[in-house]
Amino acid sequence: MRRKFLEYYNLFIGGFWTVLFITLWVQFSGRATLLESFLFTLSFITIAFPATIYTSKVLLKRTLLKQKTVRFIIGFTWTTLSLALMLVLVVKGFLWLEINGVFPLSALIYETYTTLLREFLGMIPSALMILVGFCGLEFFREHALQEKAHLEEQLLFLRNQVNPHMMFNVLNHIHILMQKNVNLASELLIRFSDILRYQLYECNNDRVLLEKEVKYIQDVIEVEKLRWGDELNVDCQWEVENGKKLITPFVLISFIENAFKHVSRMPSAKGYVNIAVRQNGDVFTLMVENSKTTESPRKKESGGLGLATTTKRLSIVYPDKHHLNIHTTDTVYRVNLEIKLS
Repeated sequence: MRRKFLEYYNLFIGGFWTVLFITLWVQFSGRATLLESFLFTLSFITIAFPATIYTSKVLLKRTLLKQKTVRFIIGFTWTTLSLALMLVLVVKGFLWLEINGVFPLSALIYETYTTLLREFLGMIPSALMILVGFCGLEFFREHALQEKAHLEEQLLFLRNQVNPHMMFNVLNHIHILMQKNVNLASELLIRFSDILRYQLYECNNDRVLLEKEVKYIQDVIEVEKLRWGDELNVDCQWEVENGKKLITPFVLISFIENAFKHVSRMPSAKGYVNIAVRQNGDVFTLMVENSKTTESPRKKESGGLGLATTTKRLSIVYPDKHHLNIHTTDTVYRVNLEIKLS
């Protein structure tokens, strides 16, 4: 919803002003001639428009940037009173036109006008409602923009970060393999270079092809399998109907890395990591399960910063379109994620 709001914000505001103009004109036209009601509505909108721009684009932004609430309250109050006064002067002007025969006497102006003070006090709620409404919309927009910027910073961080521990282990493993198995070292190096390439270059958009994200995950898993060798059982299932579907990058990798990072390392029993990726229509599911032991419990059930960041991103990018379930026991850690792709 917020993504759509930001995308069509200007169109939404333009539509709002158009609907407001037509509504007021239709309402006023029943109490005066079409020409007078049109000009009165146009004058009303022409005066209200710059006042809303000033309060929402200038006063509100200054407050958000400099946190000077008192100045905003003073400025907002002054603008509200000024707008109310200018609207009353518009009414006063049309009253003069009716009295002098430019327009016929109408129920819009002549029959309803009282005193300047009463008209001014009666116009304050209308001015206040207009300014509060547009400030509220602008505040929601600024909040959504800040949240989007924060999300983009998280994505940039995730894309550019290279797990130093993993990189050190992989390069050290490649160095050892170069002395024993050149072909295997070459395969590991190619896989690792593909991982770095994807992290740094191939995912600069909000959405990437599902097949590319899956390929990235597969490369990470293959690197881990080569590192672990026979010390770990890794079982993977891949069922992707349409790799051209779009998905947000890096919302899956934390669950994969977390499984290999915390898998059990008991000399008496071989640990395991089971991964299942499925995509059927718009529904994408990821299941990751790994063995764990009580000797080295997780510090946090959420899995640390990586999973916390991923969980936050999922809630922002796929609100009401994903379901995440994390189940843990003394021996098993299981993640089930379902995303409705767009």
